[in-house]
Amino acid sequence: MSPPQPPQQPKTLLGTITQVTQTVLAKVHFSRVALKPNARVPELWVQDAGIPKPEVYPLLGDRYIIGRSSKTSDIVVRNPVVSQIHASLSRDTNRRNTPFYLKDENSTNGIYRGKRRITATPIRHGQTFTLGPPELADCVQVQYIDPPPWYVRAARWSFYTSSGVAGLVAVFLGVEWQKFQVRPFPISMQGPVVVYARDGSTPLRPPFNNAHRELKQLSEFSPYLSNALVASEDSRYYWHFGVDPIGTLRALSVNLRGGSLQGGSTLTQQLARSLFRDYVGTEDSAGRKIREAIVSLKLETFYSKDELLLTYLNRVYLGIDLYGFEDAARFYFAKSAADLTLSEAATLVGILPAPNAFNPVQNYQLAVKYRDGVIYRMRRLGMVTQEEADRARRSRIEINPRAVEILGSTIAPYFYSHVFAELEELLGEQLAREGNFIVETSLDPAIQTESEKALQNTVQTNGAQFGFSQGAVVTLDSSSGEILALTGGVDYRESQFNRATQALRQPGSTFKVFAYGAALDRGISPGQTFSCEPFSWSGQTYSGCERSSGSIDMYQGMAQSENSVALRIARDAGLDQVVQMARRLGIQSELKAVPGLVLGQSEVTVLELTGAFGAIANRGVRNRPHAIQRIFDTSDCSDRDDLSTCRVIYDYQSDRTANQDVLSGEVSDTLTVLLQGVIRGGTGSNASLGLDEAGKTGTTNDNVDLWFVGYVPSSELVTGVWLGNDDNTPTSGSSAQAAQLWRDYMRQIVP
Repeated sequence: MSPPQPPQQPKTLLGTITQVTQTVLAKVHFSRVALKPNARVPELWVQDAGIPKPEVYPLLGDRYIIGRSSKTSDIVVRNPVVSQIHASLSRDTNRRNTPFYLKDENSTNGIYRGKRRITATPIRHGQTFTLGPPELADCVQVQYIDPPPWYVRAARWSFYTSSGVAGLVAVFLGVEWQKFQVRPFPISMQGPVVVYARDGSTPLRPPFNNAHRELKQLSEFSPYLSNALVASEDSRYYWHFGVDPIGTLRALSVNLRGGSLQGGSTLTQQLARSLFRDYVGTEDSAGRKIREAIVSLKLETFYSKDELLLTYLNRVYLGIDLYGFEDAARFYFAKSAADLTLSEAATLVGILPAPNAFNPVQNYQLAVKYRDGVIYRMRRLGMVTQEEADRARRSRIEINPRAVEILGSTIAPYFYSHVFAELEELLGEQLAREGNFIVETSLDPAIQTESEKALQNTVQTNGAQFGFSQGAVVTLDSSSGEILALTGGVDYRESQFNRATQALRQPGSTFKVFAYGAALDRGISPGQTFSCEPFSWSGQTYSGCERSSGSIDMYQGMAQSENSVALRIARDAGLDQVVQMARRLGIQSELKAVPGLVLGQSEVTVLELTGAFGAIANRGVRNRPHAIQRIFDTSDCSDRDDLSTCRVIYDYQSDRTANQDVLSGEVSDTLTVLLQGVIRGGTGSNASLGLDEAGKTGTTNDNVDLWFVGYVPSSELVTGVWLGNDDNTPTSGSSAQAAQLWRDYMRQIVP
């Protein structure tokens, strides 16, 4: 585009004035031009040689002459290098948004941009030119100043930034894509999650050695199956490109708000993580999620949606050693996946989040709940009619008897289910559900058998008499935190609710140990006496001692479990200190710093309370109660029959929660002496073994909860016992029944 030609007469006010006066310098007239505040007009900055500051000329018109002659020039530059008429600056008078053109008007020394001479050029903000060659000492520098509005600059930089980021991402993807191949699909290293007892050789659930089968076409599967899978796991599967931005943002939002941890993974991402574990990795980190997304993008580039869905249906882990829906259909329903009904397809999809715990054999009610949830999603997305959905929800899940036989032979089913809950905490829910792990646990099968037997006998013999129908027993190694036995109910087949880990119950007087511990930790002597009289605290009046009178010390107060003494001790120590002591010893449930806390008002689980007593038994060194010792990745083994060749992805010995000093040995030893008094001559005499055992009884209002938690220091065994009813109905029993169960059970397991 050629610049506009100059007219015969100047069209600017300034040009007219210069022609009339012929003697007045243009810069004088520029200085007289007054602009409104904050007015934004283009400017020409002229820096003459030897002048410290440039002259600034606001460009209000459409054409200017630059030269040495004041008679013919609008912008006068008194420099011998500059010609009488050196250059012109003009733009289209009809289009004010067009750029100015700088044109050489046949000057002697020319116009230069850098070292290149120019005849005419559009000029942009920030561009600099010289009138005369830049090598000349007397050359004049001219700079055009016209910054765009902020929103234009913002848009421009946003474009530059996004383009740059896109370029970097493209380069990064190109480099990463060279590190793995997606054609053909890798042969997945298939293997179940095998859970062993502490001996490393006894599986808690026998393997189901079934031949793996895969269907060749997506159309060979029941049409309900693929629809159920998409509806439940990834409803936007057919429009995203491997990573679902909506699901990712929603999951991130929930996580940032402190909700339950969300993953946001698509079916493609799940497949990528399963098939390319060597590249993706197993650590729970942002890096793994990025690599997972990279594989997903490449998979979506080289395969169709149907091909990816077919591979997922054939290879997804479905519990035990079942891989793919064909294997699962034959195991659970004794039929091919091609013949699954809507109810059966929704059932198998429903157990995907936790196939070893949600299956309809071990947890029928939960399996029905998740099945109905899948059907609801399918109906909402228009995949089935209301009539089909209603018929499926009214159908009973009929299970293959062989599956019932295999799953019914699980050793320590409550412990086994807790292992998978712990596995999810350690590895993340999505990774834990994929299989290819061997888990070494701390379970002692012999102790577990005695635990189950003791609870069943107590409920059968004393339950009817004293009005309780359920219970829980947990035994730990106090020196390591290892769970040696965990019984979460009388019969797992009747109820899969784990009362040892899931039930929150008021601990009654067992919680007093934290008040005593807080007082001792603050230097209050165990020999100090406290009144047995009634007293008021925070607007509530508490009765005096029930089994003592006058003033008694901590030894008698603990042994006789006197409420008024425990409350006075807590008041002297401070309720906040009592809460802190409970936290230090491992209580994670919600605790309220009110007087009722001391008497067991706040709810806890059997496992965490037993763990807290274990820390006291271990002289103040706490180890998190744990079922899992080590986790091996069996997809990363030189010899899968030799665990020493497999990569260890978790070891409790390297866990940051191991061997934490939370209480001084002196305070712990004093607490042990106080707790020994409970059994020798106090409320816990029914637990007496004659082995210097220590423990604490606990009974809540109306005898709803019956507790005893105690340990034998010489054997490093600590056991917690709870008895009661799931519906919180009162019992006619007391902590004496819990203490008696503890004694009969510990007598069988203490060496």
